[in-house]
Amino acid sequence: MTTTLLACLALSACAADKEPQGAPPAAAGAPSAKGSAAAQPFKDDTDVPLTKQLGQSELTQAIPDAPDVVPGYYRGSSHKSRPGTADDCAPRNGSAPSGWQRAGRGDYDFQGSTLSRELDLDVCQFDSAESAKAAYDRWQDKEERTPVQGSGQVGEESIFLAYGGSGGSVYGYSRSGTVVARVRLEDAGGDATDAHDVLAATVKRLQQVQAGRRATATAAEIASAERARQ
Repeated sequence: MTTTLLACLALSACAADKEPQGAPPAAAGAPSAKGSAAAQPFKDDTDVPLTKQLGQSELTQAIPDAPDVVPGYYRGSSHKSRPGTADDCAPRNGSAPSGWQRAGRGDYDFQGSTLSRELDLDVCQFDSAESAKAAYDRWQDKEERTPVQGSGQVGEESIFLAYGGSGGSVYGYSRSGTVVARVRLEDAGGDATDAHDVLAATVKRLQQVQAGRRATATAAEIASAERARQ
């Protein structure tokens, strides 16, 4: 009887080391029983030139809302109220640019204890990068304006110009692929920081939409990321 009992115990121990017969195989890619699979870091692959022709609703979505720009601004009376026109994409006192396709507009007002200023944003898409480049070059009204240093390049090319008046208004221009964006910030004191951050957030939001994602980038995120790189 003792011999029989020992044999049974040995048989049970061997069986415990084997997986049950007929057990379903683990799903492909599933974490092993010994530990969960490591999460893969998210890769932001949206930082590419804007070449896809966006629909009007996509272009409008990419225009930042008031909370997405510099703190202290709120929606202006005409913010996103209508699609942009060819005239919005023309240089001052100039004709509608060749190759224009569609445009979006942002209108923001700022109210502070001692300051009241306006921020305007125009985003224009063209039929080709060549048409966008020609419009970008014509947009830059350098008369009575002085180039000022922004926080960095926006898109494939950008420039910031300060008007020599008492308020020091700043104009920012950027081109990425077939898209040109322009921002005008009144009473900026010649400081291009806010204009740069709004322009950079707009281009990033357009890149997000082009990649099939929601437009979520904000000027505050842009500023924080650039401070981290310094």
